[in-house]
Amino acid sequence: MISYSLYPQSADNKKVLSDSLIQSRELDEVIVKGVRVIGKDRIGAMSISGIEINKQPVLFGEHDVIKALQTTAGVVSGTEGFAGLYVRGGETDQNLYLLDGLPLLNVYHFGGLFSTFSTYSIDNVDFYKGAFPSLFGERVSSIVNIGLKRPDYNKTTGIFSIGLISGQLYFSTPIKKGKSALSIALRRTWFDVLSAPVLAIINSSKKSEGKKSIFQYNFTDMLIKFSAMDRRGNDMSLLLFYGKDNFKLGDERFDPDNSKLVYQKDINKMSWGNWGAAFTYRLSTPIGDIKIQPFVSKAFSTDSQENMDDSDHTGGLTALTKINPSVLQIGMREMLSFPIINGLEGEVGLQQIWYDYNLGNPSVSYSEDSLGTTTYSFPNHSKNVLLLGFGEFYWNIANCVQGAVGLRVNHYISRYIKHWNLDPRLNIKINLPYKSSLSIGYSRMTQYAQQVSSNYMYLPSDAWFPTASYNKPLLCDIYSIGYFKRFKHAFNIKAELWWKNMRNLTEYKTNTRITTTMLPWYEKMTFGKGCAYGLDLEMVGSFKSLHWNVAYGLMWNWRQFNDINSGKRYPAKFDNRNKFDITIGWNINDKIELTGQWEYMTGNRATLSLYNVAPPDVAFPDAPFVSPLDPDGGRQDGIDYYEGRNNVQLPAFHRLNLNLSFKGRINNRLTYQWDFGLYNAYCRMNPFTVIKSYVNTEWDNNGEYRKFKTLSLIPILPSVSYTLNF
Repeated sequence: MISYSLYPQSADNKKVLSDSLIQSRELDEVIVKGVRVIGKDRIGAMSISGIEINKQPVLFGEHDVIKALQTTAGVVSGTEGFAGLYVRGGETDQNLYLLDGLPLLNVYHFGGLFSTFSTYSIDNVDFYKGAFPSLFGERVSSIVNIGLKRPDYNKTTGIFSIGLISGQLYFSTPIKKGKSALSIALRRTWFDVLSAPVLAIINSSKKSEGKKSIFQYNFTDMLIKFSAMDRRGNDMSLLLFYGKDNFKLGDERFDPDNSKLVYQKDINKMSWGNWGAAFTYRLSTPIGDIKIQPFVSKAFSTDSQENMDDSDHTGGLTALTKINPSVLQIGMREMLSFPIINGLEGEVGLQQIWYDYNLGNPSVSYSEDSLGTTTYSFPNHSKNVLLLGFGEFYWNIANCVQGAVGLRVNHYISRYIKHWNLDPRLNIKINLPYKSSLSIGYSRMTQYAQQVSSNYMYLPSDAWFPTASYNKPLLCDIYSIGYFKRFKHAFNIKAELWWKNMRNLTEYKTNTRITTTMLPWYEKMTFGKGCAYGLDLEMVGSFKSLHWNVAYGLMWNWRQFNDINSGKRYPAKFDNRNKFDITIGWNINDKIELTGQWEYMTGNRATLSLYNVAPPDVAFPDAPFVSPLDPDGGRQDGIDYYEGRNNVQLPAFHRLNLNLSFKGRINNRLTYQWDFGLYNAYCRMNPFTVIKSYVNTEWDNNGEYRKFKTLSLIPILPSVSYTLNF
């Protein structure tokens, strides 16, 4: 289908065209080939289409928005194979995810292996990591603005995909042709269905011993979008979203003669996800375009641990510990975009958000026949309001100097404290001769809540804390300067230097976690600062049937807290100094395409005891080759000695992923595609963590010595999927 419009587009290409002026005509299929444009008007910004995301070779064939963004410069993935997003020295909680304007917090499945966004419903993703528009705030590292496909007003279309661990369906159909339409995206894993027979066989073999293993995992995503336009051609849409994970792991001991008589139990249950809704109304007026968007969303999780011991058959003791953090957001945005004079446009707006944080303090209940039931609960809700206004002006002077200057005014109100914050924004692009340009950018970003984690991967029990309710908000100043050059033969290169200063970062105090004590959450926290700086290089191009994207990042990432590491500066856990991403696609012919992706990254940081200190009055041979011995020559490990936080850098990470696609046509309406993938093609066992142990070698008179081993998780993994387009 080809569309044309009689309505003039604005210079910044941001305005939505009036559907009443759009005409459509059905044509034969047309294939348009091109390369990703990295020379956008705004420094530190880029856009990736849903088509490009679905070409990435990924784990288990599960195409993923966040993993596509991981291949860009200045972004690291954190733990190997997971969908973490650490942007220019930031943390995962410093990224704002917007789904057609709906903010979502729990965006990961299976501890971070996959994200919750169905890629077949995505039109494009705008990714900002510097010089942010004044429209966006509340996070300090990046904005992931996901735009969904508009449902087709004229015909029914869809995509069905089936892979190794999940199936997806995207369906779009008109309700009133030319006036309204509905789209639905569904995604469901059948990992629980596949694992059930295996688990049944295992438990059957252990039944005579009175043992039972428990495991269950599944996730579900559902998205519904209704779009329509009124008699005047103004757009309106309603978005409904739901995503949830369920996880259960544990074991039971029971009487072999009576399986219903359970006397020992250790079971962990977890569930987490999001639900939300957003209504968007766009109105064209003589003064400009108005957009109104009310929304509501909730991120929820529950982690419960049940322990029961009745081994002496006297009633025993049952303990149940629950952690259930959640965040409810109810808000409204109002925006006005308007032309001023030729080459000058403005955008102003207001936003109001009410937050309800359930901070997830543990509740513990004990039940014993002789004592009854005792419950210890420490509920802790925090409710606050964020009021803000923003304005930005865009200019284009004779196509020589383009830019934007803006300001964001934030007013945060909580029970105990109030904050006023001003966030200025600046972006300037100067077009130079020979198809090149120079850009500079500055942004002040303010974040009022932080998600604190002591792990190297995402856990749904990692609660969001409204840190600005008891302390100053997280502030970040981002400076950047970039150079862009377009060569012949569709070859572009971009270089960008950047610097970030972060203040009021939050971490758990030493030897403290959310489950460690029954203290209020703010007594478990400490506040500090961080800085990160580096160089981003990107090259994209194509030649005949080949197209490529090369990204390199050189980065430094530091933290400093008075209560951690004796107040000394230390490298962040994801201080990955060098990172390469090379993606090459080869269109062998119209039906076959081969894509390869190679990634290299300097290893993560870990805190490891390389030495042991002998207790008083105990002999201590030279470290680190032998462990301390007591005076009688017996085993004495001594006390672990840590030189500092994140004192060890793990071995470098590198991996090759391959994907081979075969396309075909069944009839005039049905096309199909087979995808065969190979994740970690040369089976590089990338280290996940380091384990310290002791080895006894008395047979060769060396005694005992310390041995360090790396633990790896993901070997070579094949995948296959089938996609049907209709």
